[in-house]
Amino acid sequence: MENISDYKNDEGFLFEIINAVPSGIFVTDMEHNILLINKGASSIVGKTPGECFDRKCSEIFNTNMCGTEKCACVIATETDEVCHGQTILKHNGKEIPIEYAARPLKNHEGRIVGCVEHFVDISERLEREQLIQKQQEELLHKQEEDIRHLQNEVLELSTPVIELWEGVLALPLIGTLDSHRARMAMERLLETIEKTRAPFVIIDITGVPTVDTEVANRLLQTVDATRLMGSEAILTGISPHIALTMAHLGVNMTTITVRSRMSDALHLALMEIQKRKADMNIIKNGNIQQD
Repeated sequence: MENISDYKNDEGFLFEIINAVPSGIFVTDMEHNILLINKGASSIVGKTPGECFDRKCSEIFNTNMCGTEKCACVIATETDEVCHGQTILKHNGKEIPIEYAARPLKNHEGRIVGCVEHFVDISERLEREQLIQKQQEELLHKQEEDIRHLQNEVLELSTPVIELWEGVLALPLIGTLDSHRARMAMERLLETIEKTRAPFVIIDITGVPTVDTEVANRLLQTVDATRLMGSEAILTGISPHIALTMAHLGVNMTTITVRSRMSDALHLALMEIQKRKADMNIIKNGNIQQD
């Protein structure tokens, strides 16, 4: 084959070959005139192969690269390399995403005599990719929601409010106590107080290794909040390290009832409950005698 025009001798045979390919294929000379084009390429712009023959490829195909130095055929023939990528083909107000690859066409002497470009409509593929991406994002969002839900459940389990005795609640805290966990513990405690109307709450921090200023203030707020709810809080389990830390931080503990162990706090609460019951009986009996 001396020249690209020699293809014309086998035009019928070549058409049979390239028309068997469903994607777009066309061949141009060095002036970018279309010498061969299959039905897949011409039909995407609403034409027949005969209507595209011997016309500039930029007259047939409308992309941002056509007729410019960014043209895939120009780059392929000038650099002697395959030029590939993705672009948008515009036709009748529609934008068709395509993937293309342009290769230099050489004669038997190795001289570049034209270009072969192959392109594929990737609309369906992009739609599938977008659908997959959307599904992945939804799955990721669900996983994040599940993780947050699980974290909240773990926090709830790590801050249980227990009814030790009738009228006595206990909030045993174990492990690192950050501000978020302290806030959740306070909320759960106040909700339980509202349900049970318990007059005493024991907050035990035996299992808490250390506290900072924010957590200490949150504990004080919890004590104040329980008092506003009609309950008295008793703080137990303060370790020497935490005691020194709270003293160093200047935390005012004068308004808080403190006991070393939970058993001591429970004993104090039960004694106070019995005393209140006894006082109520005296008041009732006094009222009866007056009647």
